[in-house]
Amino acid sequence: MITEALLHCPGIGPARLDKLHALGMRSWADVSSRGGKHFQGNWIADTITECTRCIEALHQKQIAYFTERLHPKDRWRILHEYSADISYFDIETAGLEYDDPVTVIACWHRGEVHTFVEHENLDDFLDLLDEVTLLSSFNGSTFDVPRVLDAFHIPALPCPHLDLRWLCFHQDLRGGLKQVATRLRIRRPEDLTDANGEMAIRLWQRWEHFKDSAARDLLLRYAASDVLLLVALADRLLGRNDVSLPELWAKLPSETVKPASDKGPAKPTEGNFGAGSPSKLRGRRMVG
Repeated sequence: MITEALLHCPGIGPARLDKLHALGMRSWADVSSRGGKHFQGNWIADTITECTRCIEALHQKQIAYFTERLHPKDRWRILHEYSADISYFDIETAGLEYDDPVTVIACWHRGEVHTFVEHENLDDFLDLLDEVTLLSSFNGSTFDVPRVLDAFHIPALPCPHLDLRWLCFHQDLRGGLKQVATRLRIRRPEDLTDANGEMAIRLWQRWEHFKDSAARDLLLRYAASDVLLLVALADRLLGRNDVSLPELWAKLPSETVKPASDKGPAKPTEGNFGAGSPSKLRGRRMVG
């Protein structure tokens, strides 16, 4: 599958791609061995060079070569090729302003959920990243990754990153993670059905100011559910349906008593969160 990614090659657009396909050239190997016999010009020489580089990167498992170069319409091929190597992550923050600190990071890595909490073990996420082959998120390229880089004062991730939001976009699945999951009939456990980022902020406030352990537990359960949604989403994007949702949800931290502050569906107002209202944050997260 990934060897048929040609749109990123120099001079290749939809029209030339169709011509290549009409001549039976669909892969890097096809273009490298036969492209010079059917086309002339600098573009075909540059494309053959790029196809050769891609073959080498594939053999050497240089995943970053593909995450940095493949055309957005072809990046689903990275998911297909390296699905067994992917770790998924998501973050929560203390508020809705761009500089509010990261409070929780959840990561699905090698079949288990790992959670990292501010003032406890947040820095341990950096150690986990050293083990990650390919990191994936939903809208992380514009939100989660920049926030992680800022929080840990690092210039770049030590591993390549693949943003599932854009894979969804090119499959006509628009909106946030939970909207896309709903369209694909991926349902979270009942106690998390209405959970969202605004609730996560309230839960952190309950934990930080009142040491409400039930709030902390629910926050970690919610954060973990988001990364497990990514596991299920990736499975659906590949058309496999191999992931069992009951088995996936069994990986969540246990359900606990509901925090006193979250007995009802009360919605935060702009005054609770300063100038960055919930609607503004959602808009900011969807820019990309």
